[in-house]
Amino acid sequence: MEYLLGYTAFVFCFFLIGTLVLYAIEEILVVAFEALKEYFYPTPKLSEEEANKIYKEASDFVHSKHRPWIYDDTFAEYLALVHELSSKRWNELYGKN
Repeated sequence: MEYLLGYTAFVFCFFLIGTLVLYAIEEILVVAFEALKEYFYPTPKLSEEEANKIYKEASDFVHSKHRPWIYDDTFAEYLALVHELSSKRWNELYGKN
């Protein structure tokens, strides 16, 4: 009876450690595959002048809105608008991913 508890604990620890090792190997392989994929087939980027144009357009839009309150998070709105405009322009140039 006392051996059964030790055997059960051993099997539990064996499976737990084995699962963690397999998970770590999987994560390492995924990261390595993504790095190799990015190296051989780099993701296209917007040019610097297009990005600056999007930043200026988003900045002008955010600052042109009338705001009667003073505690407004305009930077968060600016970032969201930049992301939306960048995604739209990227899809126009390179198509959906």
